[in-house]
Amino acid sequence: MKNKDFVLTLQIGNRSVFERTGEIPQYLCFYSKSLKRSWRVNLKEDKQQGVLKMKGVTAFNYFYDDLGCKMQRVVEGVVVEEWMIEEFVMEIRD
Repeated sequence: MKNKDFVLTLQIGNRSVFERTGEIPQYLCFYSKSLKRSWRVNLKEDKQQGVLKMKGVTAFNYFYDDLGCKMQRVVEGVVVEEWMIEEFVMEIRD
């Protein structure tokens, strides 16, 4: 199932982090149009999974790899919906 609400941006680079650490950081930036909410998490591996929280409670699980990103909506600890993110953007910053 596809979902057009979420946009995923793979953000590569950040000058201040590079100057401080000598490494080029990568982030996964999730944005929900309907919730008007965004999350940014460090991308540490080619395949990564994690959670996105709202008000301290897990609202979504994500499963990212080079082929895309699968999402699950979680309500009171139970997965109630699952889909693939349809809109994926790459952003390179200096």
